[in-house]
Amino acid sequence: MNIAALRVLQAQLRAKGATPGSVDGRMGPATRAAIAGTLTRLDPGTATDWRGWTLARRDVLCLQALCREAGLDPGLLDGWWGPQTEYACGQLAHLQAHGQLPPPWRDSYPVPANPNSWPLERQADLTARYGKPGANLVALELPYPLRLAWDTATRVTRTQCNAVVRDSLHRVLTRVRRHYGLEGIAQLRLDLYGGGFNLRDKRGGTTLSTHAWGIAFDFDPMHNKLPWGRDRAAFARPEYDAWWHSWEADGWVSLGRSRNYDWMHVQAARV
Repeated sequence: MNIAALRVLQAQLRAKGATPGSVDGRMGPATRAAIAGTLTRLDPGTATDWRGWTLARRDVLCLQALCREAGLDPGLLDGWWGPQTEYACGQLAHLQAHGQLPPPWRDSYPVPANPNSWPLERQADLTARYGKPGANLVALELPYPLRLAWDTATRVTRTQCNAVVRDSLHRVLTRVRRHYGLEGIAQLRLDLYGGGFNLRDKRGGTTLSTHAWGIAFDFDPMHNKLPWGRDRAAFARPEYDAWWHSWEADGWVSLGRSRNYDWMHVQAARV
């Protein structure tokens, strides 16, 4: 957790009656005690007992639990810092500063002519092609192992996706391995997996994300953050051209290349 996020946590602890000391982004004894007391008060439901987690992971869990208490969606209460937690933290900071959430900004964009094999990114079209959100999911054996972006020591050799896109996704990642090789994939962080199927709304929007159908995937989220454009996102650099060509050969759409935000994200839906 960085200094800015810790300040947000400290401010929210204070707003909820805890005494974290100064809102200065420093982890002192008062902040540590306030986190412990707040976790005891909220007792967040986690897959394993959070009391045995590291202090750093409990810090993130406390922020996640406070975001959820404020009506925000930090993703799973798992103590791992990922894009959904980062986005919820930003929403909480805005709420603290302005007394209201920022307005939705990802709900309506014109759909340009972009013929490919995937449907338009409209709920009715997506459901007609892929089934109901959260349904029609299958396992995919990956052409190369991926590391979880929020826990890089953990490797996965399979993921979930919609049955309609399974063969295409396998072809795409096979092309990536063929072009870059395992060493190149690791060097460019093409194996850092930010997630696939997730039954949730768009970050910053009020409609379902394409992740809800199991047709969207995120990679290397720390170097391709949602609001970053070509001036900052790693995936905008020339060495990643073959990465995008591998996806686009099968009709997948990069929000980074088409909309210049969310460069981590690729989806089997036209925009």
